[in-house]
Amino acid sequence: MNHIIFNLLVFFSMSVCLAQTTYTGKVIDTKNIPVAFANVIVYKSSDRSVKEGTITDENGNFKIILNETENYHLEISFLGFKTKVIPLEKTALGNIIVEEEVNSLNEVVVKSKKINLIRKNDRLIFSIENTVAQELGSAVDVLKVTPNIVMRDDQLSMLGKNFIRVMVNGKMMPFTGNDLRNYLSSINSNDIKSIEVITTPPSEFDAEGNGGIINIILKKQKNDFWSLNARLSSIQRKEFSYGRDLSFNYKKKNTYLTLSASNGKYLKNNLFRNATYYDEETWYGEGPNRYDNDYTNYRFSITQNITKNWEMGASYAGSFSDTDNQTTNRDSIFDTNNTLKYIINSRGLNLSDSKVHAINYYNTIQLDTVGKKLSIDLDYFTSNAFKEGNNSGEKSENNINQPIFSNATAIDYSFKNISNKIDFFLPFKGIELKAGTKISLSKTTNDFKFYDTFTGIPVLDNNQSNHFNYEENIYAGYVSGTKQLSEKLSGTLGLRVENTVTESYSKAINQTNTNKYTKLFPTLFLTYSLENNKSLSFNVSRRLNRPSFESLDPFKMVLNPFKTVQGNPFLKPSYLTSSELIFNTSKNELKAYSQWMDDGYEQISEIDPNTKIINYTYYNYIKTSTYGITDTYIFDKLEWLTSYNTIDIGYSIMSSSIPQTISNQEGFNAFIQTQNSIRLDAKNNLSLGINYYYVFPAKNNLSKVDGYGPLDISLRLKLLEGNLNLSLYASDVLYTSRAKVTNYYNGIRATYKNYYDTRYVSFTARYTFGNKKIYSKASRFGNDDIQSRATK
Repeated sequence: MNHIIFNLLVFFSMSVCLAQTTYTGKVIDTKNIPVAFANVIVYKSSDRSVKEGTITDENGNFKIILNETENYHLEISFLGFKTKVIPLEKTALGNIIVEEEVNSLNEVVVKSKKINLIRKNDRLIFSIENTVAQELGSAVDVLKVTPNIVMRDDQLSMLGKNFIRVMVNGKMMPFTGNDLRNYLSSINSNDIKSIEVITTPPSEFDAEGNGGIINIILKKQKNDFWSLNARLSSIQRKEFSYGRDLSFNYKKKNTYLTLSASNGKYLKNNLFRNATYYDEETWYGEGPNRYDNDYTNYRFSITQNITKNWEMGASYAGSFSDTDNQTTNRDSIFDTNNTLKYIINSRGLNLSDSKVHAINYYNTIQLDTVGKKLSIDLDYFTSNAFKEGNNSGEKSENNINQPIFSNATAIDYSFKNISNKIDFFLPFKGIELKAGTKISLSKTTNDFKFYDTFTGIPVLDNNQSNHFNYEENIYAGYVSGTKQLSEKLSGTLGLRVENTVTESYSKAINQTNTNKYTKLFPTLFLTYSLENNKSLSFNVSRRLNRPSFESLDPFKMVLNPFKTVQGNPFLKPSYLTSSELIFNTSKNELKAYSQWMDDGYEQISEIDPNTKIINYTYYNYIKTSTYGITDTYIFDKLEWLTSYNTIDIGYSIMSSSIPQTISNQEGFNAFIQTQNSIRLDAKNNLSLGINYYYVFPAKNNLSKVDGYGPLDISLRLKLLEGNLNLSLYASDVLYTSRAKVTNYYNGIRATYKNYYDTRYVSFTARYTFGNKKIYSKASRFGNDDIQSRATK
């Protein structure tokens, strides 16, 4: 690995010496406001053949590198502005002023169905501006039709990735789960310029996670404005849920302000089914689960341009949640003749009161006129929860009921993190450098008390109570360089180093565990431009998955006489090496990929065939190799139909180091998806959506998963010149979003077939006051990787 990195660095250093000319400039309007994401191209003066192209960044800056000296012209174009052409006579072009179109419309009108898939070195850009995708409703709806993205039951995922994170205008969002979906629902699809899908995050991002990143690029609001958005939503599952959101956006000269508040009730009635097949008897379990969550969220952000080169901002996000989680389970035990022996009925009620606060303060400073930039982030995050539980059970045999357990639990959980991040962006002649550092300090305390309530009087059991402390400090640094290696070939090489120091203490067993490790995480991206906006790309990277904090607690928690939960203090991160080879056109992306995972960890069910006790715990025991092909195609030949289609076929080879499990297994997996938007009127005020995907039967790690696939149907209506948006959405219409999972331990087969209340009908109404074209200065957080692990 070190030899490969050294050779690549030597190769890159030699390439820098090639003769090149770098042209820089800044695009502004007549009011001296930067024009972000404008198209900038260079063509030969003699035959008007295009030599190079780029887009301006969020501050209007651009840079173009040419490998030969000829007579060139530079052309700048952007929706709502007159196209400007100037001769390319000097390298430092300074401010370039573009004028607004006199007859530009005040609101977006879909003139074209053109949709572009643009491949950059490290990301796929799904450009939706001025297309039918802008009329879908919200960012949630746009993400549903974004290549490589799957949304199921409010959860976002990326093909081939365990989890993903979301950015807006390059700023990471700290929200997960329902909070994230509520935030995305508040973003109007008309305000989105493009979606960036980053399947292989470059070195400036944390090495944590096998996930990709979604970056939502909003249109830039040039003028002063204000807007107020009100949203009401309702979901009818077995029980009724609702949500209420209110957001205010304001821009005046150099000040951006965003305020938002939301609250609601989220109800789900799940159904859990399982079966465990012992030699002498079979256990069939079934039980409903009622999840009732009352939530309130607040968000605030302010950004101030102190000078034209200095931007300062702060943001706050708070989440307050009360959860009532009730589970009833019935285990029926049969002998080898399928005769009922006895029944165990158990009941559990868990109440949780949680509070989450996230604060960010940042400064971005332009160091010169050619794009050099310094960014400093300081973050504070805290999550506190108090959880109470009551569990009881009885055994029913020969019509006689006998109580077998009764207990109560109290958990006081606290997590705190403070982090500091410094990033430099340094464009030089011939190469564009990025470098930075990050320090993250985390501390977790978990006070667990167990009470025996069998007699009806709670009695503290110190043998089954525990206090767990965990501290984790991460020190990281990175450097990367991007270079135009030739007229058609560009590359980015990066290296990130992370030093991690952890210490945990379990009071019940008086055990302290420490761990220190330093790891390197290289990334390489290469892109070769072909004719007619086609490209061929290759990337390779190394990343890691750190365990969640709760999975490291060695204390064994007794749920009932037959089920226990235990962490593993010796759990190590898993390491992943990924590569992708991608062919891209404006309507199609064909990708071949591979991924190798070492020291993979997962929660497994340790089944004792004698006592019938199942202990749920974690081990590093999985090693996998995965190879696959993904193809995404956009069909828009018909005026009334736009169809987004994806197929993924893979082959996985898995092995286990635990002798009680299956030693190895391998096999194919596949996924298909089609998402269709149908215009029902000429003005596109009424549209129908038909979406379907199917996951074929597959072998996932050491489990076997049956196939499943839901059908969703939606209807959208725009009224009052688009200010009022109504949508009706039916999820899992055919009631097919459930799968059976089978695994083995100690030669004992266990199956699970759970249903997570995915069949529902929702209705959403959203109204926009003030300026319809809002621009929300997205909240910014630099410790999102820690937040996701703390709130799992």
